[in-house]
Order: sequence, then structure tokens, then C-alpha cells
Amino acid sequence: MTRWLVTGTTGLLGSNAAISLAEANDVTGVSRTAPMGAPVPFVETDISSAAGRSGLVDRAEADVVLHAAAIASIEEAEQKPELAWRLNVEASADLAAQAAENGSRFVYISTDAVFDGENGPYDEGSEPSPTNEYGRTKLAGERAVLEANPEALVARVNFYGWSPSGTRSLAEFFHTRLALGETVRGFTDTVVSTLYVGHLVDAIAALVAAGASGVTHVVSSEATSKFDFGRRIAAGFGFDPQLVQPALSTDVLAVKRGSDISLSTGRASGMLGAPLAGQQAGIDRLVTEFTSGRPAAVRQFAPQKAV
Repeated sequence: MTRWLVTGTTGLLGSNAAISLAEANDVTGVSRTAPMGAPVPFVETDISSAAGRSGLVDRAEADVVLHAAAIASIEEAEQKPELAWRLNVEASADLAAQAAENGSRFVYISTDAVFDGENGPYDEGSEPSPTNEYGRTKLAGERAVLEANPEALVARVNFYGWSPSGTRSLAEFFHTRLALGETVRGFTDTVVSTLYVGHLVDAIAALVAAGASGVTHVVSSEATSKFDFGRRIAAGFGFDPQLVQPALSTDVLAVKRGSDISLSTGRASGMLGAPLAGQQAGIDRLVTEFTSGRPAAVRQFAPQKAV
């Protein structure tokens, strides 16, 4: 049985990864504050601190480290650039080096935001061109990780799903408002290759099993505008698709995003022997797992609130 160490386990990706991977593996989560009811053991530590992460991989006896912890909010990275650098770059490089020293596989979660969105879709050979602090720190993290551990897998991602807070993903944004019968704006000028988190975890596990390393785009095989994505969410859950109204991101967002940051997935699909999931397959699984209680399962990973 493979031992996985998952950082950022109170976040969207980390919580869903812990649930899915624990079905056939030993999983240990890492977070600054351990949740009360999570079904996996936790190491409670602040990995943005060198002391907090010292010897972490060795203590966990991890075969694989899935490093999902990050300052992942574009706005927060702009407001707290030093913290973004410590977590997205310094902590990532340190953990990658620990994994190399311990003979553990290392997976660094990066982002499509390493590109400016002017010339999508991008492949792994495209020159990165981040336009915000989040993208810049994640790109620096990629390079630091691969310098510390050349055998690491750097997965550039864009994903959605159910999160412990219920507020972390684009799908949750649409679902919450549509369930209330509210009109919601969907950006027609923003194109992404967003992938359902369950499909992302499956793909990462398969890539690790295949011995994949280096920069790899692990996203949907199909790109979508956020407007079209919202309408798919509405249709999937039986809401009125007309509640999703077209809008321009430039009229709403304070921090610049790329307009077409879709990614090509030829490298990943070649290693996996099959295409990554398309948009409708992702929505279908989102709906199915909603019906089977996935939101409640991931809420078990919500960090404890201070009393």
C-alpha cells in the first residue's frame, strides 16, 4: 500500500485527494490547523515556516508527496507577496528536496496562470509569461522544485469541485447562486481547460504510477469559456440556464487574468494512453458526487475555527 503525504489537505484539491486516495492507500494530511472530523490522520504544522516543515517527509515515511498547499488566490498573492513566495516557492523547493533525499516521489501543483492568456492553448514547450504575483510565484516554484528534485512531477492545473468551505471553486460559485434562483454573470472572454477535481486526482495518481516527471499539463481535454461552463452547471443541476448571463471579466475583476489560458494535454494523454476528461464528463461526475454526498464528505476537512 502506497503512503501519500498530502499538503493543503483542508483545501479543495487536498481534501478531495485525501478522500479518493485513501480508498486504496495510506494518506496523511498536512495543515496548519487539523480538522476535527477528517477520516485521515493529520500533521498539524505551518509549512511556510522552515522549522514547521523540517523533516516532514521523513517523519511521514511518505512514498509520494502531493504538494497542494499554496497561496492560490490571485488577490491574496497580490496582497501578500512575501507569504506567497515563502509558501509557493521556498516551501515547495524544500519539500521537493526532502522527497529527493528520502527517495519519495514529489508532485508539485502549479497553474495555468503561468501564461498571459494571449496565445492559448499552450503546451509544455510554450514560454511562460505570468501577469500577476500568483502566476509569478508558481512559475518560480516550478523551477525551484525541478532544480531541487529533477524527478518531480510538476502538474499545471485548473480545476473545480466541492470544497470544505463551499466557496472555493467556480462550480460552487455558480451552483450556490443558481440554487437561489439568482442571475449570475459568466465571463465570455475567459477561456480555461478546467477539470473536475476527481478526474484530476485520478490522473495524478496514474501519472505517478507511470513514473511521470517534469512539467505536464493535467487539465480537461476541452476548453470552455466561464459563461459556457456556468450554463453547463445550470443544465446539469436542472436550473434555468438563462440565469447565467454573459459578462466581460475586464468589467469586473481588479487583478488581470489571461483571456485564453487553455492548455493542451497531449503529453499527459500520451503517458496515460487516453484523453483526459472532457467538460461534460466533468459536470456529470460533479452532479453524481453531489447526489452521493461529496460536499458533506469534504466539509469534514474544514479547519477548526478559533474559539
